[in-house]
Amino acid sequence: MRQITVISRSALLNSRAVLRFCSLLSKGFKVNLEAAVPHHSLIDPVRPINPKTELAVSLGGDGTVLAACERVKGTGVPLFGINMGHLGFLTQPTTSLSKIADEIFDGNYPISRHFLLEASIALGRQTFKGWAINEMAIERASNSRMISMSLGIDGVEMADFEANGLVIATPTGSTAYALSAGGGVIWPGVKALEIVPVDGAVLMPCPLIVDKDSQIEVRTLPSSPAPACLVFDGRRYLDVKGGSQVLVRHSFQSILMAGGYSSFAMRLASKFRLPALGWKEGEAEKG
Repeated sequence: MRQITVISRSALLNSRAVLRFCSLLSKGFKVNLEAAVPHHSLIDPVRPINPKTELAVSLGGDGTVLAACERVKGTGVPLFGINMGHLGFLTQPTTSLSKIADEIFDGNYPISRHFLLEASIALGRQTFKGWAINEMAIERASNSRMISMSLGIDGVEMADFEANGLVIATPTGSTAYALSAGGGVIWPGVKALEIVPVDGAVLMPCPLIVDKDSQIEVRTLPSSPAPACLVFDGRRYLDVKGGSQVLVRHSFQSILMAGGYSSFAMRLASKFRLPALGWKEGEAEKG
């Protein structure tokens, strides 16, 4: 029998809408209903989804999608994100759950490939691996002081600076943390990575958009007044000390996302309520 896994935000797991949706899917699938895995340490293992699963469906917001990505990574199982809250960039707006169920039965949904970034973190004699579909962020482990960092690209040192953090994002993640930190929006088809300092105290090029094949090196300086924490997709974290080195690059792995019927431009316009009024419109109103 065809199998499908539904991953729900914990607060919605036993809600009427989720149970009804699973009931609709059970007419043609063996349905496995699971709660999204909460935030956790980078070194904590996450059980991958059964590769025989035809489709994974997340019910919630973008955070639930990111949790579900951990389950489907490396399996080739597509992930269908259904929005159950605010409009997100990774979820399909909920029109009718029964209509979406019919589309899933028929396989009538597009599939897009979202590439990942990967990071190698050297902590003393140990090396850890991390990945993200949205972004990797280096953040203060406490709220007291800034982090002293060094940034290099393709073997060339670019800057030593202090900041509250640094975000390295994929095009998928350019509308998330990177955007709120002052970065630009990158269209999904662009093969690039974006580097955005968070509240930097020293002037440096901001943001930087580099080729997907570039290698980004970030070091937390031994003189850094505050410890740092690496956070992947806002979910997986790892504490790092001064003198730690992080190498970030484009990953050859990707995640298949199902759904997404509207164009990226339409989703962008809807999310930010575009078109926005420019300064000329404002001047006209004053006159």
